[in-house]
Amino acid sequence: MSALQLEIVHLEERSSRLQAENDDLVKRWLKKMNDEAEKVNDVTQELELIKRKSAALSPRMMGAAEVEDDQFFGKMQGKGWSAVPRAAVGKVDARMEELHSIAVSRDGQLLAVGGQSNTVKVFDAETGEAIYTLAGCLKGINHVEISSDGALVLAASSDHTARIWRLDTGRQVKSLTGHIGSVVTAKFNGDASRVFTYSQDRTVKVWDTARGLCLKTLFTVSSCHDLDLLDSDGARIVTAHLDNSIRVWDTQTGRRVAEAAVHKEQVMSVWASRTGPPRVLTNSSDGTLKLVDARTLEVITVMSAPEYRPSRNWARASLSPDERYAVAGSIGGKVFVWDVASGDLVREFDVQKSRICDVLWSADGQRIYSAESSRYIMILQ
Repeated sequence: MSALQLEIVHLEERSSRLQAENDDLVKRWLKKMNDEAEKVNDVTQELELIKRKSAALSPRMMGAAEVEDDQFFGKMQGKGWSAVPRAAVGKVDARMEELHSIAVSRDGQLLAVGGQSNTVKVFDAETGEAIYTLAGCLKGINHVEISSDGALVLAASSDHTARIWRLDTGRQVKSLTGHIGSVVTAKFNGDASRVFTYSQDRTVKVWDTARGLCLKTLFTVSSCHDLDLLDSDGARIVTAHLDNSIRVWDTQTGRRVAEAAVHKEQVMSVWASRTGPPRVLTNSSDGTLKLVDARTLEVITVMSAPEYRPSRNWARASLSPDERYAVAGSIGGKVFVWDVASGDLVREFDVQKSRICDVLWSADGQRIYSAESSRYIMILQ
């Protein structure tokens, strides 16, 4: 018996030593990642300084003028009030085994779809007719985005890249490489001059779209599900984290500005407002959506429903263009619409058979596009 006890003691001591060594390795890895990110940022700042000096000597080299806030990518206020749909009016067959993300062009004509397939598919948003199959990624697509002018499609892929295609030709124009893990999400800024990516390597990268160069690397430490831009330039972004928190970052300095644990479970998505006071819609696996003041990170409104429970892998909630309503899809295939001011449930739709991964309003606020994981996108109006 004493020999067994002695063996247990030895094993416990060995386990403690291994745990200590593991903790030390993690600390050293985190420090190395931070040091590497700082080196990249320093070089990028030097390049930008050279660029600014050159631009001062030659005005023709200056970048494009800043866009107004109401020209921001796909989330601008429509010409009228958003309308809560009453029924399904159409269905698009994405011809994929598993869907992850959808995007609708600002003019409402194009629908981009990404999923387990290594291609992005583009459809006529009215008829569901296939227009393009955009190839280039080596693995599945985790997120898709269409630029505000409708000229470009952006995809975040599990092959560690984000890729950009032109919609008028269907040709790939840029491959953004530098992450060492799956790219979870990718977003354009207002004029598509910058791309913001987050990867499972726990970094956010800021890219120059035209040159395909990484301008800044932010090390998030905590894993994320999503990010969004708090202004049209992307000077500040907000990230959704698995530790139940959201964090605000200054992309110029690479520093974290604020953070708050706004949910009881992991935050699945963030959607930043573009009208009125800066606010963020969050969606969590705790079964609630929350409207949060982006300046103070205080919760303004809480939204929930008895049958609402999002998927833990793909679950994006979004605001209507006039930001009066929030919409999200559940793991059971239902779509829920809430009044943002009161938090009251306005309507629910039971029109799909599998979990809903993504749901978006059209830019004019008259339609909702709801994507279930298994193949189909429903159009509600």
